[in-house]
Amino acid sequence: MNNIFKKGFYILAVLFLSFATSCNDDDAEITEISGLDFVIATLNVEGTEIGVVPTTVNSNNRIVYSVDFGATPDVDTDNFATSGPMVTFDYPNEDGTYTITVTASLQGANDVSITKDITIKEYIAPVIPTGPSSPIVGTWRLAPEAGAFGVGPEKDNVSWFSSSAEDVATRACLFDDEYIFTEDGFQNVLGADTWVEAWQGTDPEGCAAPVFPHDGTADATYIYNAAAGTLTINGKGAFLGLAKAVNGGELSATPPAAVPDSITYIVVINGNTMDLDIEIAGGGYWSFKLVKDAPPTIVGTWKLVPEAGAFGVGPEKDNVSWFSSSSEDVTTRACLFDDEYVFNEDGTFQNVLGVDSWIEAWQGTDPEGCAAPVFPHDGTASATYTYNEGAGTITINGKGAFLGLAKAVNGGELSATPPAAVPDSITYIAALNGDILELDIEIAGGGYWSFKLAKQ
Repeated sequence: MNNIFKKGFYILAVLFLSFATSCNDDDAEITEISGLDFVIATLNVEGTEIGVVPTTVNSNNRIVYSVDFGATPDVDTDNFATSGPMVTFDYPNEDGTYTITVTASLQGANDVSITKDITIKEYIAPVIPTGPSSPIVGTWRLAPEAGAFGVGPEKDNVSWFSSSAEDVATRACLFDDEYIFTEDGFQNVLGADTWVEAWQGTDPEGCAAPVFPHDGTADATYIYNAAAGTLTINGKGAFLGLAKAVNGGELSATPPAAVPDSITYIVVINGNTMDLDIEIAGGGYWSFKLVKDAPPTIVGTWKLVPEAGAFGVGPEKDNVSWFSSSSEDVTTRACLFDDEYVFNEDGTFQNVLGVDSWIEAWQGTDPEGCAAPVFPHDGTASATYTYNEGAGTITINGKGAFLGLAKAVNGGELSATPPAAVPDSITYIAALNGDILELDIEIAGGGYWSFKLAKQ
């Protein structure tokens, strides 16, 4: 039995040649048709459109085939006659097993039939995360300005002490500290030095190596409650602003036993600014003003990195053990490496392919090589994009728009290029690191295509 899974494009039959045996050279007396077989192929992502091609060496074009797809018993709507070209049928998008029957007929010989079973599994489109991530996700630092942190008798009152404009330079080791919120955790990234005070062992206070447990090694998480206006950092030694400021007091020595397991701050987030307050002893409050680092942006023009491993495919993300482009491909496939993927400020997207790109056999160029782009993967798509930083995804919307290779789509690979078989959108797993964009897309059988792009 052949199983056709919706997420793949497999040709599921081995080709054999059918032929007619005869008693003499001019086919005057044909007694038997032998070796009959046929090819089954899936033609769409959903896996419902099935093609059948009978195979034979038929120099006289005298063998006629009928193909019964077995979907409608006693009804001929799924029964087709052919002399050899592919015939297709679209099965229901639901679980079911069907028997395909191909019958060969030749004048002077008995009809011969062969059957194969095909299993259709209901295609359920993958759930693609959409929508904005939490406004707190990202990297934050103290605002590089006077009053970035201070303490006073009430919230937002730093009359007891307030940092100065000069502190941005003299305490640069504090102002470059990073407070990183991801979708599932928190981290203090302090670098080689930070501002260390007398209670931590540096007297007078100044720039020095971070002191455990306030050294960024805490295994920490956070809870942001926008309605309550609170932000809780969970993890012994994790903190915001200054390590000494804890709920109800200030640390005066640093044995781990004295460090709380969590700290809750009063928080107001306004775009890329975060205002924090925490009550200490005697009604006093420490206040901190953080600003979010501008995240790397995908806006701009990108190309495949001109190096080995720029694209490939394998059994898991970032694993290109099945196939990986070589350093020589940068030259031999120059028409692919110069293709541009353009993300515009207004949310529109363009494939700019030039006069030629790398065209494969399924697009009409066999053997594959540099040739004119083939519609709809020719850059004419009216396309947009959605980048979800928190979810780590990029969705390209527009029939024929793509990243990396046109054939790689969610759940499979294109094997022919009629526009009806091309999806309206493709979602890639995306990791943006400065001017490098790494992409993965799951195809069939757990396989992944991977692409590495560089901003121009």
